Amino acid sequence: MLRRLCSILLTLFALSQPAAAQQNTEYPNDHLSPAFHAGRRAAVRELMPKNAVAVFFAAQTRNRSNDVDFIYAQNKNFYYLTGLTEPNAMLLLFKEPATINGETGTEFIFVQPRNAAREMWTGKILGVDGVKGKHQLAHVFTHEQFNYNTIDFTKIDSVMTNLYNEKILSKYYSGRGGMDPLSRMAQLVDSAITTYHKPNAVMTLGNILRNLRAIKQPEEITLIEKAVVMSTDGHNGVIRSIKPGMTEYQAQAIMEYYFKKNGSEYPGYPSINGSAENSCVLHYETNQRLMKDGDLLLSDCAAEYHGYSADVTRTIPVNGRFSPEQKIIYELVLEAQDSAFVQCKAGNNSREPHNAALRVITRGLLKLGIIKTEAEARTYFPHGTSHGLGLDVHDPNPGILQAGAVFTVEPGIYIAPGSNCDQKWWNIGVRIEDDILITADGGYKNLSAGSPRTVAEIEKMAKQKSIFK
Repeated sequence: MLRRLCSILLTLFALSQPAAAQQNTEYPNDHLSPAFHAGRRAAVRELMPKNAVAVFFAAQTRNRSNDVDFIYAQNKNFYYLTGLTEPNAMLLLFKEPATINGETGTEFIFVQPRNAAREMWTGKILGVDGVKGKHQLAHVFTHEQFNYNTIDFTKIDSVMTNLYNEKILSKYYSGRGGMDPLSRMAQLVDSAITTYHKPNAVMTLGNILRNLRAIKQPEEITLIEKAVVMSTDGHNGVIRSIKPGMTEYQAQAIMEYYFKKNGSEYPGYPSINGSAENSCVLHYETNQRLMKDGDLLLSDCAAEYHGYSADVTRTIPVNGRFSPEQKIIYELVLEAQDSAFVQCKAGNNSREPHNAALRVITRGLLKLGIIKTEAEARTYFPHGTSHGLGLDVHDPNPGILQAGAVFTVEPGIYIAPGSNCDQKWWNIGVRIEDDILITADGGYKNLSAGSPRTVAEIEKMAKQKSIFK
């Protein structure tokens, strides 16, 4: 009896272990290095025109209610270039060396100063010395040291900024206690730009950043792979645990338990757990319904790790077995995804995976009699098949696929109740989403292959033991 009890406990312990590696240092030590961020800044400068300055702002803090703020999330472009996760900061990149506050260089960053009283409540602020040491930026000042005349715009040919795209300048955001330091710096830059009259002087950084971020560096791919493993572990946990009588939010809780257990700081986006009719709502986030025998559950959930997000979707039967109609629609989506995978190769246009998936779904829906014309296919498959993946869950995607591109392949069919087809198809929403890396050999790697995709594999995993069932 004791031997059997030990065996059961060991089995449960093994099932509860994450697929991702366990942390064995006091704090995680696999963040992007200062050299990575320096390389990204150099890449931006290389693409800037002569005699230009590029201005980047950290994200602002945002108030949620009363004296509680939303959890702070850094502006992704700012993080990409600096690694800094604090607010109230501004980065200046000059094409040619410039002199600011008596120091000469091409990179200058203005950060928030140390504040002992605040740090007692919310944790350490790096300050000037901390930013120099941790992020290895040479020319660091506090934001109070940035004034209207800090930059002589009359000697610069081009000012490059994302300010207007990010709407930072639209209302000079004021948090509790008046204008925050970031908005003050934004106002000063805006005032200088407004009084700066050289033709075509203000330029956007959008294309430069999109082109750079669309192709991932090896260090980025490593972090994306870790986020994907955390995500597939969560999906597998839900497949093993799901049963009639559970709620959508309980499925979400199981999913996000595995994310956090494996070291994810946050979900990559609000978790989507839609069952029955809710599986036909593309971005359903309420997650409140009680799931019943015979329902499908569409789980579009993924982890974020050190700023990089995965994006994985699995559609599973709540009772562990697909009905005949569910299986037909599921396998049609799976065929479409497999067809899209064939087009995931360097040199192809990034629209080719979608075109291939759409052809399969259109042909299948016509054959089943769910649609009468090809144009009707978009009623049941209304979204694209692929988008870039990285710092943002919808990251830039290159026009032409090449090694280092990471993107999703996610065809779907959604037949909502009341659709103009036989009622037996209603309430069947299926999406299968995997994260794909274009490899140096011209092929691709399915980073999320660790979670089952086929009907047989899903039904087999659904029979496995779980600590939650």
